[in-house]
Amino acid sequence: MLRGRRVAARTKAPGLRYVLRISLYINRIRSQGFILFVYGEVTEDKVMAFFLNFFGNFKRSAQELKSVRCIAVTAVLIALACILKTLTIQPMPTLKIGFAFVAIASIGMLYGPTVAGLSCVATDVIGYLISNQQQGFSPLFTLVEVTGGVIYGIFLYGFEPVKPDLSSAKGFFSGLKDNLPSVFRIIGAKFTINLVCNVFMNTLFLMIMGYGIVPETFWIKVGERVVKNAVMLPIEVLILLLALFPIKAAYRSVFKKHRQGA
Repeated sequence: MLRGRRVAARTKAPGLRYVLRISLYINRIRSQGFILFVYGEVTEDKVMAFFLNFFGNFKRSAQELKSVRCIAVTAVLIALACILKTLTIQPMPTLKIGFAFVAIASIGMLYGPTVAGLSCVATDVIGYLISNQQQGFSPLFTLVEVTGGVIYGIFLYGFEPVKPDLSSAKGFFSGLKDNLPSVFRIIGAKFTINLVCNVFMNTLFLMIMGYGIVPETFWIKVGERVVKNAVMLPIEVLILLLALFPIKAAYRSVFKKHRQGA
């Protein structure tokens, strides 16, 4: 831990020093098994490697667009997302469960943040056109969708989903326990989207579109959305845990047969 402080002190870039200091706290938590993102001692090389890999994912994802397979599969998942937007379950008057996010998460998992973000533009525009909404179209909410798609890509690109054991509840939770890094990636993606997109961005943009930003009202609305999204989080995480493995398995099966046929 002391060496980590020396690394932070030697680093000239102020922003990097803050990143290293935050990473030191993550290391403390790591020993308790809560966070698995940082392994071993935090060094400047590791932090730089993290950022290079982070931004490299956007470049690699953009290169996926050169593939006909990527275009075809993404188009199918965009169509699926538009269909799923019309299917919701409303167990309570104030609680509505949708499923379109599964298709967007799948795009992020298969093709990364750049493709997922661009797909959300198409999904939002097409979804608006087929919904016959009386309200005008706002690019602000398209930005919310794009942000969500990018976050899915950041967390799930190259992700190996957990195969759910549905034989028993004990087997299911045992399987999750044996694959905690994968489970944490899904939880991290959904938690970040719920917090950034659903709680803050949606609240802010609704106020901008409505009656302007009033700080007192804004924080009241944020509090309401925090409660709603806290209830939704475990449900949505469970849906992703159940859905992502068969989607990736089907993807591999289809293109494995395609390669064998060729």
